[in-house]
Amino acid sequence: MKMNKTALAYGALLLAMLISAGNFMFGNLAVNEVHPVVLTFWRCLIAAIFVLPLVLKGRSNPFQHFQGSWLRTTILACIGVVATPWFVYTALQSNDLIDLGAGYTSVPLLTILFSALLLNERLRAVQYLGVAIALFGALVFAFRGDLENLINFNPHLAFLLMIASNACRGLYLVLLKKWHIHLKPDEGLFVIFVVGIVVLLPFVVIHEAGTFRPLDYSWQVWGSILFVGVGMGAIYLHLLNFGTNEVGASTASLFAYLVPILVTVEAVALKGVDLQIYQGFGGVLIVSGVLIATRLHHRPTAADHPPH
Repeated sequence: MKMNKTALAYGALLLAMLISAGNFMFGNLAVNEVHPVVLTFWRCLIAAIFVLPLVLKGRSNPFQHFQGSWLRTTILACIGVVATPWFVYTALQSNDLIDLGAGYTSVPLLTILFSALLLNERLRAVQYLGVAIALFGALVFAFRGDLENLINFNPHLAFLLMIASNACRGLYLVLLKKWHIHLKPDEGLFVIFVVGIVVLLPFVVIHEAGTFRPLDYSWQVWGSILFVGVGMGAIYLHLLNFGTNEVGASTASLFAYLVPILVTVEAVALKGVDLQIYQGFGGVLIVSGVLIATRLHHRPTAADHPPH
């Protein structure tokens, strides 16, 4: 029975990573017609709707969590469910999906750096080495492996936006730990989504009011919006939580390294993208550096916790 449950947990984590990789593909399709702010709003709204039954089942008042710590909850919402996906979908206006998938691996690295800064967690020398290697790999992607781009400071903006998204995600995780906030779907998570909706709504209304035909999207885009909201906002979180509870956060977090591989396969198979030499070189550096920084130490850090 235990073996079956472990196998089920691995299957859940693999499916979660497939959904996360699909977020790149469907997000890239959606932003052709939907502004990143509007797509972020739909993601929050659909996720809140799918979490609502858990709130109703618990028969509790989720907003009592907000009343006691409204400022911290608002900050977490702005960082975790507003800024993080907004940066991602802004980056996905670019078709460089392989580069953006590689940038995804920087989440645990940035979480470790924020942990050192905000939680006073001391890094070992080997971790600093890992950080340096990963940052060098990130520079390879940031300037597309071209020394001339570096000299002229012509960075790959979409890749930098993905790093900004991961920085927000890492900060969100560290603040959860620093403020001792343990979000559950039927408690704080629903409130986080609602606050995100309230923050985003004025921007959505202003944007859509300025368009000729508001909310007039193709059925493919509506399907992409539904995938983003249901997949990333609801199913992904539950799969990740189930898998993590069964096999542990450290093992579960390793599955995140499947995302850039899956994104690369999707980009090559579905979009006909050609792999570049710098992508292989930079990808190896980033993954190696992150593994050194997050695995070769004795004490667990916030990086061992999977992103929400």
